[in-house]
Amino acid sequence: MASDSDPSIVGVGASAGGVKALQSFFEALPDEPNAAFVVIVHLDPESRSQLADILATRTPMPVSQVNETAKLENNHVYVIAPNSRLLISDHIISAVPFDEPRFHRAPIDLFFRSLSDQHANGRIYGVILTGAGTDGANGVKALKEAGGIILVQDPKEAEYPSMPRNAIDAEIADFVLPIRSLAQQLTDLLNDGEKGSVTPVQDTDEETLRRILGHLRIRIGHDFSLYKRATILRRIARRMQVTRQDSLSDYYAYLRENPEEAQSLFADFLISVTTFFRDPHAFNLLASDVISVLFEGKDAAGSIRVWVPGCATGEEAYTLAILLLEEAARRDLRPELQVFGTDLDVRALAVAREGRFPATIEADISDERLRRFFLREGEHYRVRRELRDVVLFSNHSLLRDPPFSRVDMISCRNLLIYLDRELQQQVCNTFHYALNPGGFLFLGASESADQPAGLFRAIDRDARIYRSTGNPAEKRSALPMLLGPRQAAEGGPAVPRPSSPGANIGDAALHRQMLEKIAPQACW
Repeated sequence: MASDSDPSIVGVGASAGGVKALQSFFEALPDEPNAAFVVIVHLDPESRSQLADILATRTPMPVSQVNETAKLENNHVYVIAPNSRLLISDHIISAVPFDEPRFHRAPIDLFFRSLSDQHANGRIYGVILTGAGTDGANGVKALKEAGGIILVQDPKEAEYPSMPRNAIDAEIADFVLPIRSLAQQLTDLLNDGEKGSVTPVQDTDEETLRRILGHLRIRIGHDFSLYKRATILRRIARRMQVTRQDSLSDYYAYLRENPEEAQSLFADFLISVTTFFRDPHAFNLLASDVISVLFEGKDAAGSIRVWVPGCATGEEAYTLAILLLEEAARRDLRPELQVFGTDLDVRALAVAREGRFPATIEADISDERLRRFFLREGEHYRVRRELRDVVLFSNHSLLRDPPFSRVDMISCRNLLIYLDRELQQQVCNTFHYALNPGGFLFLGASESADQPAGLFRAIDRDARIYRSTGNPAEKRSALPMLLGPRQAAEGGPAVPRPSSPGANIGDAALHRQMLEKIAPQACW
C-alpha cells in the first residue's frame, strides 16, 4: 500500500484527438506539479508509439514509455505502450498483455480500477480528455469510491466529446473545465494535498463531525452517525479537497452556507462501484452451488425471489437475473423470476431502470451473454426485454424501511463494510427475517455473516456464501428493530407480467405500479 512518502498519482485518459489535448494539458502544468502522471491512450497495437517523445517536448518532467515495470516517482510522466494495459501495485506500474480481443479493450477503465484497488488514500486523481467511446466512464467511478478526485475536459472544447460526455453522464465528475483550466485546477488540488490540509482522520474535532452529520440528517433525512468512522471521514476529506476547505470547522461553515453541498456530501457517502459479474470466481460458485438449488422443487406456478439491497446502478441485480434466466433455460422450466434492486440513491436507480450501460461492459460480460441479453446502441448496450422484465428497482433504506420478505436469496455485496458492528448485526438480523428458511445470503469479499451467531451457516467462506438457519415449520421470527418508526408489510402476491408487449422497457411508472403490489408499503 501507499505511504505518505509516495507521490500522488494522476491517471490521464484520452483517445481520439488525445495527442493534441495532452500537449496542451502538460504545457499548462507547472514544472513540478508534485505528482506522478500515468497517461493511458488508445494506441494502434501494430505501430510504434511516439507519444512519450512528443510529450517530452511539452514538459520538463521526465517522460518514459512503460514497456515492463517502473517505480512511480514524483514529477515523472509514464506513458502506456502499444498492445499492453497498465496495472499498478504498491506504486509499481506494470505493462501486461490484454486479456480481451482488440475491439473489446478498455485500457483507461482497467488502469483506473487497478489504481482504485491499490490506493484508497485520497491522493489519486482521474483526468478524462477528448476521445470517442465510453472508456473511462466505469473506471472513474472506482476512483471516486476510493477517494479520488475526477476532472473532465469540457465536451464543448474537446475535439471528440464522447468520452468526456460519458464520464460526465456517470454523475461523478468533480470538475468539468476547458483543458488549461483543468490543469490549473489540478495544480491547486495537488498543492492543497501537499500541504496536508485535507486529512481530518487524525485529531478529528468530534463535535464538528457530529454537527456535520446532524446537518446532513436534517437536510437529507438520513443518519450516517453509525457508519464506519474511517469511511465517513475519508468521504468528508474528499469533499473538503473538492471545496478547498482547510479544516472540519471550515467545511461545516461551507456546508451551512451552500445548500447544494449537503446533496454532494450525501452522494459521496453513497458512492458504490458495481460491475457485471464482479469477482467472476464467486459468481461462478454462486451459479453452480446456489442458483441451481433455488430451482429445486419449483414448477412453472412457483416463484424465485431475490433481493439486492444497495444495488446502485443495477449491474449486480441484472447479473443475478442473467444467472436465473440461464438456469431456467437449462431446465426448460420458467417459474416466476423476481429480482428486487433497492438503493438510497435515486440518481443511481434512474440509471438502473434505464438499463443502458457503456460499451466497455464488454470487458466483464461474455460475447454469448452480450448477444442474448443486450442490444447494442452506438456506444452503449441496453438490456433486452427478457432481462429487464425480471428486475424491479425501488428507493429503499435498508436501515429504516421494512425489508422485502419471503425471499429466496439476498445479494448484498460491499455494503456491510461501511457500517459499524452494531449496524452490521442489525442488518444480518433483517436479512434473516427477510429470507425464507434455508435461503441464501451472498456477501462481499471482506464481509461476514458470522454475527449474530446462529442466524447463518457458511456454505463457502471464500466466496462469502451463507445459508439461513431454521426450517419451514418454525414460526416466523419478529421483524428486528429498525432505525425508523415504520412497521413491516409482508410480501404480497407475485409480480404480474406487463400487459402490453410493446411497453417501453425503461418505463419507470410501469415498474412503480408493479412494485406497489409486492414491495413493503414504506418503500413508497
